Amino acid sequence: MKKKNLLLLLVIGFLLLTSRPLDADVGPKPSVTIQVKNPPEGVYYMTLLSKEESFGPWHKIEQSEIDMSDKDEAFIAFANYQDKDGFCFLGNHVNMEGKDEFYWSYYPPDEFKVAVYLEDASIIVSDIVKKEAFDSYFTIDFLQEGLGIKEDARLGRQLFYFLLRVILTILIEYGIAYLMGYRSKKERRVIIIANIITQVILNAVLMFFDYYAGALVWLLMFPIGELAVFIIELVIYMIAMKGHKKWKTFLYTLIANIITAALTLFTTIIQWSN
Repeated sequence: MKKKNLLLLLVIGFLLLTSRPLDADVGPKPSVTIQVKNPPEGVYYMTLLSKEESFGPWHKIEQSEIDMSDKDEAFIAFANYQDKDGFCFLGNHVNMEGKDEFYWSYYPPDEFKVAVYLEDASIIVSDIVKKEAFDSYFTIDFLQEGLGIKEDARLGRQLFYFLLRVILTILIEYGIAYLMGYRSKKERRVIIIANIITQVILNAVLMFFDYYAGALVWLLMFPIGELAVFIIELVIYMIAMKGHKKWKTFLYTLIANIITAALTLFTTIIQWSN
């Protein structure tokens, strides 16, 4: 039997080593979204000037590309722009008009300046900005001197959903425990304390992954985190609730965590959609 298992592992390892590599460029990509306040009159063009000359699929535009006849005047102006800090144009720009939203959804540079080309052929450039979140949000105001830009971290919304998930989870698990006969003062206290600890840690970890790594990593870590919470709570309840049958405690922990896991997933999807 051991020889068969060893042979199976060798076959699997050989297939993994000899199979064609998959394209790793799948799943959500980092993004930069810029909301525009008090925009200039008419059509204007916006881009991000990068500190790096090559970033993801983008690269600094060379003279041969500038000379191409099919490029618009904004492209040429951005490409010829000599930034005092050495930031360069990567070839991605958007024409805008009125109160609009600039969105760079595929490998935006981590450190950049916002550059705007106006109808009078002038270019306005912001201060240096460094993105930290997987999906970063900024606001620019044309009434502020030097193209004022500030980051919208959206921490208030994240904290709201964080607290909402923790509170609802505690209430739901407490309610299920009451219906299943876990009603003593000690049992109620154990359930509340265990859920405060596990849910705060779980939601803080998931919020970290959502902020810095994006939705795909969150979805990968979510079942792992929920499984860890289930095991931790099961051990605590088995030790603290010896007056109940083990199968009943297992069933309670399983039902409560399935329902609250669905709640976490549902509220997170709502958070992403807003």
